[in-house]
Amino acid sequence: MEPKPSERSQLWAWAQLVRLPNVFTVLADVSAAFLLVHHGPTPVIRFILVALAGVALYWAGMILNDVFDVEQDRKQRPRRPIPAGLISLRQARVAGWLLLLAGIGIATMSGRIPADGAPTTWLPAMVATALAIMIIAYDGPLKKTPLAPAAMGSCRVLSFLLGASPCFAIVAGTPLFEKYLLGIAVGFGVYIMGITTMARREAEGGPSSNLPVGLIVITLGALMLAFAPQLSPNQAGWALPANGVFPLMIGAISFPVVMRGFRAVREPTPIKIQTTIRIGIFTIIPLAASYAFLGAGPLWGLALFRLTIPSLYFSLQFRVT
Repeated sequence: MEPKPSERSQLWAWAQLVRLPNVFTVLADVSAAFLLVHHGPTPVIRFILVALAGVALYWAGMILNDVFDVEQDRKQRPRRPIPAGLISLRQARVAGWLLLLAGIGIATMSGRIPADGAPTTWLPAMVATALAIMIIAYDGPLKKTPLAPAAMGSCRVLSFLLGASPCFAIVAGTPLFEKYLLGIAVGFGVYIMGITTMARREAEGGPSSNLPVGLIVITLGALMLAFAPQLSPNQAGWALPANGVFPLMIGAISFPVVMRGFRAVREPTPIKIQTTIRIGIFTIIPLAASYAFLGAGPLWGLALFRLTIPSLYFSLQFRVT
């Protein structure tokens, strides 16, 4: 039975509200972290739960973003679902906060459900709670401050660490995460921080220090992503050498983003800046797929890379930023 036209419009409105194309980038980085650490999707129940937790928290952030910005959207973006009346402010507020709580709850389950060979841990609950706090901080008080790009980058750091968190027990006197995982997570965060910095001029265009600074930060993030795996003391189970082919792979994936950014700096029109942002966001998927390849082999790398297909398809129908 096909949904009625009004039901279809409601689904379309919610998909627009959560920025549906972007969710595949979160599925990619959360999954990549798990696959990198565990060399595969086992324990399967923890893999599924932590991926669902990442999606719930991301959708919560997208919905609450529009809840906090509703007055501004009524003036500048009246076609967004809330100011257009497709979704009520109350519906969005309830959905956003429920998804935030659900994300924390599902993440907690991903560490507490017994699984063969995996310790029970509260680490996913801790990371998810920290991520929820940063989501609220970004959507609320920090968005219109110079700290906004760093806050957005912090959310992506925690998103990657969320994917790795079901694999580790909390042991007193030892780091929660190994150095190479922190390096990769910070690399993703710095990369997103650069994209967010450039995006602050996407609507109006024109020369701005945000553009060259953002491009430099994006490049720095890509370099961190390329070389962070070399911090791992044990690379025996990896499918690629961390100091050989892998940095070249990351460089090849990042190069088009850097070149688009360079062109946007030279000719800062809204279309060039927006194209750079779109490509930069979608490039998260192949970057994450590289880590799945590294830790779990080419089949899982290809599986994550295929997330670009629905992401690009839905980007033709819904806004990315």
